[in-house]
Amino acid sequence: MKAAVFDIGGTFVKHGIYEDGVLKDVSSFPTCGQDGADTLIERIRNACGSITNIDAIGICTRGQVNCDTGEIIYDPPHLIPGYTGKNLKTEFGAFGVPVAVENDANCMAIAESNALSADVTADVLCLTYGTCVGGAIVRGGAVYHGANWSAGEFGMIYMNGEYYENIASVTRLVEQAKAMDASLCDGRAITAQLNRSDVYALVDGWAKQVAEGLASLIHIFNPACMIIGGGIMEDENVFNMVTSKVSELTAPGFDVNIRSARFGNSAGLIGAGILAQKLMK
Repeated sequence: MKAAVFDIGGTFVKHGIYEDGVLKDVSSFPTCGQDGADTLIERIRNACGSITNIDAIGICTRGQVNCDTGEIIYDPPHLIPGYTGKNLKTEFGAFGVPVAVENDANCMAIAESNALSADVTADVLCLTYGTCVGGAIVRGGAVYHGANWSAGEFGMIYMNGEYYENIASVTRLVEQAKAMDASLCDGRAITAQLNRSDVYALVDGWAKQVAEGLASLIHIFNPACMIIGGGIMEDENVFNMVTSKVSELTAPGFDVNIRSARFGNSAGLIGAGILAQKLMK
């Protein structure tokens, strides 16, 4: 069974084929969100039309999503004007195959939790650290969406009068690093300089902020497993820095298995593929 899969992000649209549990032929093109939602959707339809003999379409997308109807409930209008209110199931209905639509953080959670052993898939929290802080809740092997399809917005937890993502995102870390040294312009540049005492101290302070949010979530949900992702978390030193601080902040009796996300930038496409595959059955 073959699905065309798309990951609609603010900067790039990734796309590929998910067939019999394998993601292949991955490519991407710039989102160019300022051109508007209609233009973007038409470009995605053109990419989809170039894939032959598909049995379903899986779409992973930014924004709040009604997965039943396929409607984008809300996405900041300055990023992709006109995207809020679009119904992606309708927009891709002309292909005559089932269409699955899901939020990007939830797709990541589906991909990552699906790869876990059976004993930990019941209760999983997933968080990604990048431009913002994305999150998802998996209960009983399925994403918990909440009453308005918005559960898992961990980045909007208030900490010291600010949203968690305003102090724990990589965006904030990069802002602080660039103020110290203009060459520290992204996460990779920062982790490459961890041997510098000033950079290490900066990342260590940021990791403490990240860990405080994670420890709070552990105390609230008591999950079997917590998966943390985002490009910066792929660095073993940063991952260990964060998890050691979580251990220090977590109360006795709340032991949790914390893992690094394994699928990286492919997680959204894989999650969309898994959802599309379910529609084929």
